[in-house]
Amino acid sequence: MTTLTSTDAAPAGAATPAAEALALKLAATRRRVGALESSAHRRNSFMPYTPVAGTPYVELDGQRLLMMSGYSYLGLAGDPRLAAAAARAVDTYGTGAHGVRALAGTTPLHQELEAEVARFTERESALVFSSGYAANVGTIGALCGPGDHVFVDKLDHASIVDGCQLSGATVTRFRHNDPEHLDSRLRAAPATGVRLVVVDSVYSMDGDVAPLPALREVCDAHGALLMVDEAHALGVIGATGRGIEEHYDRQVRVDVKLGTLSKGIPSMGGWVAGSPDLVYHLRYGARPFLFSAALAPAQCGAALEALRILDREPHRVAHIQSESARFRTAMTDVGMRVGDSTTAVVPLIIGTDTQAYDYATTCREEGVVGLPVVTPAVPNGLARLRIAITAAHTSEHVDTAIDAFVRAAERRAVARA
Repeated sequence: MTTLTSTDAAPAGAATPAAEALALKLAATRRRVGALESSAHRRNSFMPYTPVAGTPYVELDGQRLLMMSGYSYLGLAGDPRLAAAAARAVDTYGTGAHGVRALAGTTPLHQELEAEVARFTERESALVFSSGYAANVGTIGALCGPGDHVFVDKLDHASIVDGCQLSGATVTRFRHNDPEHLDSRLRAAPATGVRLVVVDSVYSMDGDVAPLPALREVCDAHGALLMVDEAHALGVIGATGRGIEEHYDRQVRVDVKLGTLSKGIPSMGGWVAGSPDLVYHLRYGARPFLFSAALAPAQCGAALEALRILDREPHRVAHIQSESARFRTAMTDVGMRVGDSTTAVVPLIIGTDTQAYDYATTCREEGVVGLPVVTPAVPNGLARLRIAITAAHTSEHVDTAIDAFVRAAERRAVARA
């Protein structure tokens, strides 16, 4: 055993090389964010919004603002039916789980929720995780490892990318929504082990939809499995909100479907749906599922009720689709850039990070919240406000937002297309 002598130890109060390296990282974050949020008025991140019950408005520092960047696509956040379901779950099962699902954490409510997810997504079985992030990381890690190959769209969500890197599999990226490039990548890769292609259904920064039929054709030609993340698709695309397969009139099916319970479904958690064998394997092989506490009863109860409401009230989906189309048209008509969006996720592409923060701050002065997304989440020069049209937005709300965004663009001299 080696013992440090007094001459080996760093002097009291002296910074070690590791501490100095960490300090540089911490300072860099302070500088980067501080340059964008140089005053309290310019703050756009981690703001404590208070929802105004039954409306798409929030309150901030005594000001009532129209929220246009929230993820409760179905307009069910705060719905009294969900609150009652959550309360019933707490009354029966308590406020938390007794442990992980494999041990004392599983309740009849978890099984009921999983059965409803499976039914709604038109699969035989489903598994509920503590978050959508955990579902992606856990599923990819359980399906792939050293010797296997994962192919990911360049714009896939960070949870997909992290799951691929942690899995130990060989990871290959292909150009966004480009089946031909995927085909060339698959041709160049060894035809050994598991070959898994992973895409988002709706891309969270751009609002465009994956070309599922073409991707399925390429995967079938190369014997690859196809997995889609429906995080921004459930309740948003498809005639009844069932996601990308319904969006393409069920022309093709995917091998692994997963998504969240925290966007269109305003609760917490993630889900994976597929064959009974797949779900059985994930129960024992997906580490974020196996080693995380079970989803809390209140979240299970709220999610279960939201899925049932979505099934009964598909008019919410139709409203989202019609109002988001109207919003996109109005924005492009005045020269705003919305990229390739065809869904409820509508980017207002502004330019530099600073310009996006300037514009977001001015929008708030006009009474609407449009939150900026900057590098590294998006490429340099393509910073944007990410707008989400929900079922809680009436036509009047959308008109109000359009007027506010246009006035803010005029005040900031935002470059038009």
